[in-house]
Amino acid sequence: MACALCADIGTSSLKTAVIDQNGKVLAYSRQRFGNTSDTNSSDSVAKEWLPALKASMDEIFTDGSLNVDAICISGNGPTLVSCSGHTLLWNQKIPESDSALSGTAGKSLFIPRLMAYKKLHADEWNASQYIFSGPEFLIYSLTGNAVTILPEERYTQAYWNEDTLKEAGFSQEDISKIPPFARPSSLAGRVNASVESFLSHTQNNIKEGLPVYCGAPDFIAALIGSNTLKPGLLCDRAGSSEGINLCTDKPLSAPGVRTLPSVIPGLWNASVLIPDSGIRFSEYKKRFEEASGFSVGYSELVDAAISSDGSQAILDQGKYLMLQIAMQVRDGIQTLLSLAGNEGQPLPSCLTLTGGQAQSDGFTQMKSSVTGMEIKVLQCNDAELLGDAVLAFCGMGIYSDIQTAAEKIQHVSKVFAPGGDLG
Repeated sequence: MACALCADIGTSSLKTAVIDQNGKVLAYSRQRFGNTSDTNSSDSVAKEWLPALKASMDEIFTDGSLNVDAICISGNGPTLVSCSGHTLLWNQKIPESDSALSGTAGKSLFIPRLMAYKKLHADEWNASQYIFSGPEFLIYSLTGNAVTILPEERYTQAYWNEDTLKEAGFSQEDISKIPPFARPSSLAGRVNASVESFLSHTQNNIKEGLPVYCGAPDFIAALIGSNTLKPGLLCDRAGSSEGINLCTDKPLSAPGVRTLPSVIPGLWNASVLIPDSGIRFSEYKKRFEEASGFSVGYSELVDAAISSDGSQAILDQGKYLMLQIAMQVRDGIQTLLSLAGNEGQPLPSCLTLTGGQAQSDGFTQMKSSVTGMEIKVLQCNDAELLGDAVLAFCGMGIYSDIQTAAEKIQHVSKVFAPGGDLG
């Protein structure tokens, strides 16, 4: 049975899992960044990605019972990293003058950030052989090969080509720093000897020559892992922010709806974003802990707030906040379904929920009841890791295409129907 070590680079942590070709999660680890004195700022967070991968393997490979046949990596973007690990994270603000591009270059998500990196960190730009797009830096650290993962050909305008880079004022020398495109699931390289010695652990087989496959930007990896890859399939990717995503066979256009190409040629993904749903609940959790004087787990707080009988104002605030978020999800679903119906698109019968919010049965049941939709929760809440597994096994030739692999690897663990008890 083939197994892959799947890694997804988040803003604050690295998540890893060993997943077999049938989608079973055999081991899981999460390593938070900022644990060493020289990598405790966002400017240098990429320097901690390889040590975090080593720490995760030390946790996963404890008894020698697990072996892996490949590695696949996804991560956040549009993040930029130099060869030294100097980082411009996707959420760091850049000068408005760099964002205000016109023409074809103005459609790119990356070119304004490349311009800002060159301006703000000129020494790093000039000294670095390459400027990487986020997770590709970890691939480079493992293999010594430089690539840029392009999700699908239609994403070129959201990235760059030589003409748009020249239009934005980059020289040929600048352009040579940007690695060539590679597709998801393609072989990025193999673990090299120098990194093997760093990762070496008596209980694992991460050895020189182990293949490393291209994953995808975390957004794309999550859509693959949730199997949102056919028209009429709907998912809610819910973490710090939240995106309601509907697969269609034609682009949908309306205020508040973002449509991007699917990783599947000819298909599209229409989404409604709730940029701060998870952040709002995290802020509420801090207020609760300050008011109560003790720490509480996420699920315990959700359950307590949902069950609130009105006697504790702080719990009532949490219940009201979750209802607000659930109603925003409902509104987003209704927007997408209305647009899809007007365009003759297939309509979903259920929703797949992924991300941190899927850990709470109570919140998931609330969303189901408020939205009126059946909600499915996967065996692995981190759909990005499942997406990496899909891409690894496609790259290895175990599955012929992404859609076939996603259907095989995705497993539903729980189903929530509308009308359940909200407490």
